[in-house]
Amino acid sequence: MRSLPPNLLSLLIFQIVLCGCPQSARSAPQAALPPKTQSLPGNRVVLTVGDQKMSAADVEKFVQAVSPQLRAYYAGVGKDALPQHLVRMKVLLAEASKQKLEEQPDVAYALKVDRESILADAALVRLEQSIPINDQELHELYGKDKAQFEEVRIRRLLIRTDTAGLKNGDPNHPPLSESEARKKLDDIRKQILAGADFAQMAKQYSEDTPTAASGGDMGYIVHDRVMPPIGDVANALKPGEVSNIMGTPYGLEIFKVEDKRTKPFEEVKPRLESELRESKAKDAIEHLAEQYKVVIDQGFFSSQQPTMSDAPPSPPTH
Repeated sequence: MRSLPPNLLSLLIFQIVLCGCPQSARSAPQAALPPKTQSLPGNRVVLTVGDQKMSAADVEKFVQAVSPQLRAYYAGVGKDALPQHLVRMKVLLAEASKQKLEEQPDVAYALKVDRESILADAALVRLEQSIPINDQELHELYGKDKAQFEEVRIRRLLIRTDTAGLKNGDPNHPPLSESEARKKLDDIRKQILAGADFAQMAKQYSEDTPTAASGGDMGYIVHDRVMPPIGDVANALKPGEVSNIMGTPYGLEIFKVEDKRTKPFEEVKPRLESELRESKAKDAIEHLAEQYKVVIDQGFFSSQQPTMSDAPPSPPTH
């Protein structure tokens, strides 16, 4: 049997082995899982394709084996689409078996790579789980860089300008020129500094649709997860302070910091533990590698192309 084209092979392996997202069921049998609230015995057969049967436990194992993204999808809004995907996969798997595709060199090698990857991942999980972690280490990691756990609750008040990169889509309310927007925002800011409530002014004047109705409230943000101008001003201001007028890609804005807090240790403990296990596992793998003879052709794996200076010297001319 001749080899499959690479793109067709990839598609086949993806559908049979890795389980992609479901497609529209044009001709797939209409199977359905029982209602989500119903408790099923694990051995109850819930799907049959030819002589292949899947029990409720089999389906659960399948969902647990896919990627976290697909797992969340199939356990939630995608659960109704799961049967058609399983049917499609079983049909393709049966066809692959009939055609003995696993005997083709390219398919056999792809299966070998998948097997090695799955085993390596399993070994990594086992290694990480075996690493002892104590609270003292976690507290030290927590105290070393508390800044990454700091959050700021901030409000914004935006006046769009005609020079901003993001335009206002409302034709009945075109953006102002920068000078007009600055004059308007300066007047609003003076009212706020004189005692006007920032939230009420944002509800009345802000042109940021997602936050205006809530008084410009952006909720708690992390400095390095928002664009620098906003993150910088959130970091610089104290609770209760209002910023100067500043330009952003949306127009001209002012901000008010409502609160600053550091996430408590117990809230971030799982994240810290995961990071510490990952770091220790990396060190453990490097130590394991020292027990094996490792030889790497750095020239082959280099991303840099050889230059003229790297080329061997030309033979002398006579």
